[in-house]
Amino acid sequence: MFEKFTQKAIDVVQSAQNFAQEFSHNKVLSDHLFLGLVFQCKGVQAKILNFDKIDFGKLSTEVSYTLDNNKNSNNNRIIFSLEAREILKKAVELSVELNSKFVMPQHIALAIFQNKDCGAYKIIKKFGLDEEKIIVNLKRILDKSSDIKTIHPEIEIENTQLLNINDFFREKIISDILSNAQSKLSAKGYEILGSEQLLQSVLDNNGYEIVKILEKYSINSEVFTNELSKFHTRKDEFENSEKQIIFTPNAFKALLLALDYAKESGSAGIQPEHVVLGILKSKSGIAYKILSKYIPNTVDFEDIVMKKMNDKIPETLAILRLARIEALNMESSAIGTEMILLGILSYGIGIASDVLRRLGINLKDARCEVEKLIKPQKDIKNLSYSPRAKKMLEVAYETAKEHKRAKIKSENLLYGITKMPNCLAMKVLVNLGTDVLELQQGIKQELLGGMDL
Repeated sequence: MFEKFTQKAIDVVQSAQNFAQEFSHNKVLSDHLFLGLVFQCKGVQAKILNFDKIDFGKLSTEVSYTLDNNKNSNNNRIIFSLEAREILKKAVELSVELNSKFVMPQHIALAIFQNKDCGAYKIIKKFGLDEEKIIVNLKRILDKSSDIKTIHPEIEIENTQLLNINDFFREKIISDILSNAQSKLSAKGYEILGSEQLLQSVLDNNGYEIVKILEKYSINSEVFTNELSKFHTRKDEFENSEKQIIFTPNAFKALLLALDYAKESGSAGIQPEHVVLGILKSKSGIAYKILSKYIPNTVDFEDIVMKKMNDKIPETLAILRLARIEALNMESSAIGTEMILLGILSYGIGIASDVLRRLGINLKDARCEVEKLIKPQKDIKNLSYSPRAKKMLEVAYETAKEHKRAKIKSENLLYGITKMPNCLAMKVLVNLGTDVLELQQGIKQELLGGMDL
């Protein structure tokens, strides 16, 4: 189910679970989901849903008192009620009905507002929200979501990454880690794999370089198991009694971040190091709580891990760092494909740079074309990759793996650009007089010995 949820939608679900735990309730109900929605929705989105008119403190108190008969006296692990599961299922159905590839917080909101029998609806009525007006507005926005224009031309509805869980099992190392992690579930009586099983599985293998690094921070399998025994509930993970959900949201989030680390560091495969870094970057879950107790500075730790993995900065990592610098210099709101193109040209060496040079493309002219397409935005706090840039990195990653390469190279990045004819990088190249087929052939035949990408 959660493969289709955007990160913001998962944040709503996690907040609901956290509130249920905070109130010592034995189940996550629709009331908690509504509280999670109000907590997570800010700005324009809150105004559309009329959440800006709600005093969150009063709402929190109302939910807590209303559900006092659901107290969790035995401190058992919290599960999702049938009512909550039905709302989440309805949110998925609504995303399909409204032609959306993703389940967003708005779909969860619509599912709640349309269910007049759920507990959350009674809370809504107490706070005087005009549900009919909100439903109309939600449907109007979601129906036209494909037409929403955002700051950066390549940014779509939400910064979202979707991946089939089975894709993880195609990779030898990560498949071994997941298989080992799954075997640990029965010992705890859990049906859902969490981040703690992922980390425990990594620590079990003393041959991994990351295990040797963690040992220096006084973290080993024995220490982790001892710390894990102190957690009597999975309040920092997500659980659901539906067997088809394999991962908790935190574990799935950590794996997605691990994949991001692999691609952005130029690796053509997820390594144990990426899994640990993914857990740390997720900043949530049981495994993160234990790791952060022993690792005070995650930035320094990441640098140590990356240096240990690579004797020198990998080509792709160097290119992506230059792309980030280009985006900052141009005050772009995102790192799009056009910035990665500039990164390739700025790097100046490698097959992709040679191909572009032969086609008469240079950094100065490319920058001029990019500046015509990008509107500067000041006060950008979190510079991230545009969805198209992420998709391009995914193509580069899969291409490198297809040819059994350990690293993603510049030519894989350039090939990924050519597979996205509507991206900004291709617009720049076309404006500079480049033919797409000529570019692809330059990569395939001249510089890759005729290999079919």
